[in-house]
Amino acid sequence: MRNGLSTWARATAGALVCVFGLGALPQAGWAQPDAEVRIAFVGDSMADGLWGALFRRLGKDKCLAERVKLLRKAKNGSGLTRLDQFNWIDEVGAMAVDSGADLFVASVGINDRQPIVGPDKTRTDFGGAAFDTRYLANVQELIRSATEKDASILIVGLPVMLDDDANSDAQAKNKIFEAAVNAAGTPRAAFAPPWTSQPAPDEYKPFLPNSHNAMIQVRANDGIHFTTFGYDLVMDSIYPSILASLKQRGRDLTAECSAEVGLR
Repeated sequence: MRNGLSTWARATAGALVCVFGLGALPQAGWAQPDAEVRIAFVGDSMADGLWGALFRRLGKDKCLAERVKLLRKAKNGSGLTRLDQFNWIDEVGAMAVDSGADLFVASVGINDRQPIVGPDKTRTDFGGAAFDTRYLANVQELIRSATEKDASILIVGLPVMLDDDANSDAQAKNKIFEAAVNAAGTPRAAFAPPWTSQPAPDEYKPFLPNSHNAMIQVRANDGIHFTTFGYDLVMDSIYPSILASLKQRGRDLTAECSAEVGLR
């Protein structure tokens, strides 16, 4: 990894400073506490739904809205298999530079029940050990593409699906995502466990009660996606992971906004 040593050094330095009670070291680009944080949502249509959920959340919080810029970069029908058609590995690396993304929130996998075809047209059939090995390598390259450019990446786990085959595949991919993050060995990469409607084992539930105990549809009719209300529930689940990824970079948005409220 080209910048691996410098990234490790900064992370270690930040940890040591925290031990002595002096707070985290800010990133060079965040010398001012109110500098803009750029969060890019990448991946498939599920990622786009998550973008919408965070957009709605920021609309209700003036402090966060002033500090966070959302980049809507998801592409419907995309994933990490047909890199000959759309290559997220290259795209993420370019966005980290061109768009100045600080954190990538990635959701992929729902379109990846198909052969892997690389940019050079090499093909690996779907299913089996060879597919899993190559898919893992693609996820690792996605992580490397973000972190080598000094950005962070949060890979969101896939939820329970209605179709049994789709659900089994989602669970298998979650294991691959988590393994890739663990193998990356950098605090700039994290895995957000999938949203669940109940303690494990989860069950597919298209309707759930809202705060008024009225049953609301949370899953779309395709058995994969969510409704607007459902995406808001998923964002509630992964939002702490987003904040944690930004805090690791030196930006504690919760503390910043709490302090601003205290000054009013």
